[in-house]
Amino acid sequence: MKIYLVLLLLFFTSLFAAEQTESKVSLQLQWKHQFQSAGYYIAKEKGFYKDAGLDVEIKEYNSNSNVVNEVVSGRSTFGIGRSSLVIDRSMGKPVVIFGATFQRSPLILITIDPQIKKFSDLKNKRIMMTDDAGISASILGMLFSNGLKKEDLVLQAHSFNYKDLIDKKTDAMASYISNETYSLEKDNVKYKIFDPSVYGFDFYEDIVFTSESQMKNNTQEVNAFREASIKGWKWAFNNIEESAKIIFDKYNTQNKTMDSLIYEGYVLKKVAFARGVPFFSVNKKKIDAIARVFRLKGLMEGSFDIHSFAYEYKTKVKIGVLAKRGKEATLDRWNSLANYLNDELDYYDFEIVPLEFNEMQDIVKNKGVDFVITNTMYYVLLENEYGISRIATLVNSDDLNNYDLKEFGGVIFTKRSNTEINTIKDIEDKKVGAVSELSFGGWVMGYEQLVKNGIGIKDIDLSFLGTHDAVVKAVLSEDVEVGIVRTDTLERMEFEEKIELSEFKVIEPKEYETFPYLISTKLYPEWPIAKLKHSSDALANKLLAKLVSYEPSTEDISKFNIKGWTVPLDYSTVHNLLKELRVKPYENVTVRFEDIIKEYKEYVYLISILTLLLVARLFYDFKYNKQLDFAVKEKTRELILANKRLKVIANQDYLTGISNRAHFMKFAKKYFDIAHRNNEELQMLSLDLDFFKKINDTYGHQAGDCVLKEFTDKVSFLLRKSDLFGRVGGEEFCIVLQNTSLSGAEKFAQRICTHIEGTPMECDGHIISITVSIGIATLNGEETIEGLIKKSDIALYDAKKNGRNQVRIYSGE
Repeated sequence: MKIYLVLLLLFFTSLFAAEQTESKVSLQLQWKHQFQSAGYYIAKEKGFYKDAGLDVEIKEYNSNSNVVNEVVSGRSTFGIGRSSLVIDRSMGKPVVIFGATFQRSPLILITIDPQIKKFSDLKNKRIMMTDDAGISASILGMLFSNGLKKEDLVLQAHSFNYKDLIDKKTDAMASYISNETYSLEKDNVKYKIFDPSVYGFDFYEDIVFTSESQMKNNTQEVNAFREASIKGWKWAFNNIEESAKIIFDKYNTQNKTMDSLIYEGYVLKKVAFARGVPFFSVNKKKIDAIARVFRLKGLMEGSFDIHSFAYEYKTKVKIGVLAKRGKEATLDRWNSLANYLNDELDYYDFEIVPLEFNEMQDIVKNKGVDFVITNTMYYVLLENEYGISRIATLVNSDDLNNYDLKEFGGVIFTKRSNTEINTIKDIEDKKVGAVSELSFGGWVMGYEQLVKNGIGIKDIDLSFLGTHDAVVKAVLSEDVEVGIVRTDTLERMEFEEKIELSEFKVIEPKEYETFPYLISTKLYPEWPIAKLKHSSDALANKLLAKLVSYEPSTEDISKFNIKGWTVPLDYSTVHNLLKELRVKPYENVTVRFEDIIKEYKEYVYLISILTLLLVARLFYDFKYNKQLDFAVKEKTRELILANKRLKVIANQDYLTGISNRAHFMKFAKKYFDIAHRNNEELQMLSLDLDFFKKINDTYGHQAGDCVLKEFTDKVSFLLRKSDLFGRVGGEEFCIVLQNTSLSGAEKFAQRICTHIEGTPMECDGHIISITVSIGIATLNGEETIEGLIKKSDIALYDAKKNGRNQVRIYSGE
């Protein structure tokens, strides 16, 4: 017996020990200990790695070792590398990247030599840098692109001592903007920096990578390391002073001061986070762009499989969609939207989650999705219960007339062979099939028509069948005599060759101008897409911007009727209907006194008590409805403010404030159609700032942005209210002139050229002079607005080819 107890004890002891075992991994740094690696130190010191089941050894940079070789050989599990890892991968080294600490490179070339003012002054000068290809790739790429060759430079091994600049042991030094600049400023030494990011070498920096075999065989370990490291970095940047103290006390092999470490932390925080980009993320599109720069500058040859090289961690975003016609049909209809969003929004992975009527409320309650696309009534219920808020409204299209349909209704129908049912009053005592008590078009709208004709729920034999298709099939099979579905259901099913419309008749049909479908009810706002409370406003704004620009394929429009999205509509008519019918969330409306008397007429002796109860109930209902009305008014007020904000997001260029490309094209087409129809004159101007790249290269992107804004303001000042002005590319603009002759457009364009050339701009401390080239095309039988723009672009190209700063008119040659 004792032997069994000992064995049992040993068994559980071994299990406990196994649970406590931590995976031993190592991280090879690329620099000496400093704040640049703070997140990893903090993850170790605060126990984040230990909590993730990892025992991490952090190895300080050693000039005798190569970080990539350390990881590929297996001597280290993870490494911190540079964007030049794409070069290593192209050379066949099996490295895989899965994170980047700095979204914008803090790497610079610094000098204190007053004789070095421009790139040519670096010829035959000593430049101190490590043999790390990442530094040489970005800095040498910057130098090569500005006229220098490798043989023009004297490269030195890096000492990591800024005083070598002061002691003239070197002429320039590769550095992080957070390091040597601080020390030189403390010593009151003037310096000049050359920033590779200004010259198109804006790479990721401090990229976390591992070997291909580690990623393949120990993915869970890689994920654990990544998550714990992110946690460490966020803690470090949120507690810079305390993090600096930990580095100062335990990892200060360079003998830095506390002030310098704190300074370093605040500077690096600025380049670690980028607006709209998840922290620590890497994006394949940017990696591919970096590889193109390397090839262009002759720093890399060959290609590689970017998908096996860059392991993207995307944030999953779930969009729950009400499956009004079943889950399979819902996925078929909406997956193209998810694919579009995945193509347009980096760092996110959108997924469509089809939900039955009885599933959606619990999913929203438990935060099982991030956004919902649902029917109008269900939205009102979820808004009231869980505080979801709509960000856009669906726009449908019909097959024949191509109307933009922002409203829909319900259709009440029976089999054409049913001669007993011809009016709504004939429905009394009949079998009625509807979709769900929460289906707006598939029940509630039809119920409104029944109530108006004196028919209540008790007056019909009602069945809820779950989907619109099921209702139509039940009418066909005569399981029910009357069906209620949303408009376009019958037409869709005929298009899919599931039914023939001639088999049905609509009961008391209505007609509305520009609404093409069979209908028996009023029209109400279309389905919204709404964000749940836990979803960020930033993501909702990004989603809205892409939704309003969404242009489904012709095939999808024909198959699914989806035309696009618009800003949220006013849903007050929906609230009023639900309140009138006393359905969710307005089921607790005022109780009618006559209903109580009728219900309890044989209990006359209780009337006095019931009266008191009724008064109390009326007070409760009054108070409840007041609260709901107040909530609706608050939502309406929020909607008005949100619409103003969302329209700006949807229509304006984020930098200049004028029309963005989508908004410009939308209204340019309207101008085009009006001019075409009325045989009026219309001129299209394409404008392009001359040598704009040089402005960015010389003065930086901040100055370039300032120039674009100043240019826009100057041109806007010259425009009439009726003129349409939009930014259609980086430094490319278009203007549409209505009711203007070609000669008038030419004079106006020349005026723009003269005005821009004659008014230099003050941007970022620099006086910058620019010129603009303009191409003009006049409306002359083109079939599309795109054709007119193409002609103005050809004229613009002619202006640039012939010397720039001039106006050219499309000649047709």
